[in-house]
Amino acid sequence: MEQEEGKVRVMSRQERNDYDGVTIEEGSNSDYEQSKTDFGGYRGVRIHTLNWQDLLSSRGNWWQRALMIAGVAAVLAFLFFVALPVILVLVGVGVAVWLVLRLFLGR
Repeated sequence: MEQEEGKVRVMSRQERNDYDGVTIEEGSNSDYEQSKTDFGGYRGVRIHTLNWQDLLSSRGNWWQRALMIAGVAAVLAFLFFVALPVILVLVGVGVAVWLVLRLFLGR
């Protein structure tokens, strides 16, 4: 057991970043503890929500407004260039089928 302890060493920062397995953190001044205090006590994904008032008022950033405008434009373009033609084609096919059935079946 003592021979195995002699083989234990502290990993360098590069080794630690490249290593995918479980490691034992040395001391309480680890990167995790430091990042935990830097990010308000937690690590993970931060979600920033926007509402219409933030985007329309002067509090919103210009890039947030640009992204919102681009998103709305993309949705409107999809509706106009994809959804509307599909709906019109389906309505046209429905009307054609109805006319053919009415012509041949006399209903």
